[in-house]
Amino acid sequence: MNRHEDAAEAARMVAFAMARRKAPARSGEYARLVQRFDTEPDFAQVVRKVAQGFELTVLEVHPMTGLVLGTTPETDFAVSVSDLVPQTTDRPLYLLAQLTIAAMVFPRPEDLDDDEHVGRISVRQVDEEVRVLASTIERRLAQSGGDVDPPSDQPGLEGLWRAYLRRNATGMTKAQTDRAPRASTRALVKKAFTHLESHGFVRKVSDEDAGTYVTNVKYRLQIRDQAARDMLQELAALGVAVLPTDGTPDYDQPSSDDHPSPDDAAPVNDLFS
Repeated sequence: MNRHEDAAEAARMVAFAMARRKAPARSGEYARLVQRFDTEPDFAQVVRKVAQGFELTVLEVHPMTGLVLGTTPETDFAVSVSDLVPQTTDRPLYLLAQLTIAAMVFPRPEDLDDDEHVGRISVRQVDEEVRVLASTIERRLAQSGGDVDPPSDQPGLEGLWRAYLRRNATGMTKAQTDRAPRASTRALVKKAFTHLESHGFVRKVSDEDAGTYVTNVKYRLQIRDQAARDMLQELAALGVAVLPTDGTPDYDQPSSDDHPSPDDAAPVNDLFS
C-alpha cells in the first residue's frame, strides 16, 4: 500500500478503537488491521501518529480487544473510566464505587500486567465491601477520638464513609421485591457498572447478586495506566481522601498541603488493604 492508503487504514483503526463495542472478533477488517499493526512497524507508527493527531495515546494493541487508546487532558474523543462518573453531588460516592470495583478485580499488582486475568464481580460484592471499609474507618476514628465532622471550609462535605453508611443498601423492606430506589447504595453501584458496560469495559454475565460482570483487557489497561490515579486525585481534591503512598489508605480529611503528586499514588490493589 502507498502512504495515503496506510494513513486511511490507520485512521480506520483509530475509528474502530473509539467506537463502542467494536472488537477484532466481531470484524474481519478490524482483525486484519490489528495483524498489520503487529507485523508492520511502519504501519504501527502511522497509527500512533493518527492517534496523536486526536490527542490520544496508544496504550496497547491486543488480539481480543483491539487498539486500546489512552486519553490526554486535551482530547474530546476517547472515554476513560473516570470520565464515566456522573457530575452530580454523589460523584465522590461514584468514585469510591469505581475504585472499589478496580481494587477487588485486581487484588495483586501482577494482575494489572496479566493479559489472561479476567475479573468477575457483582453489585452486591462491591456494596458490601464499601460498607465494611466505611464501618472500619468510622470505628477506627471513633476509637481514636478523630474528628469526623466536615472540614470548616467545606461545610457541605460529609465524611465519605458517613455519607455511604447513611444510605440504605437496597432501600427496600423484606416484603418489597421491586428495584432498589435510586438513593440506595446498590443502585449507585449498579449505575457504576452500567456506565462501564456501556463503554465496553465490562460485560454483564448474569443477574446474580444484583448483577454480575466480567472485565476485559480494555478495562485492565485503563486502570493500570490512568483511571485509578485520576479518581484518587479527584477524591483528594474534593477533600474526602488523600492519595496513599505506603499501601495504607488514609481517609482523614487532607489539608491543602497534603495532596501528593500523581507519581506518589499507590497501586490500585493497595487502596483498600
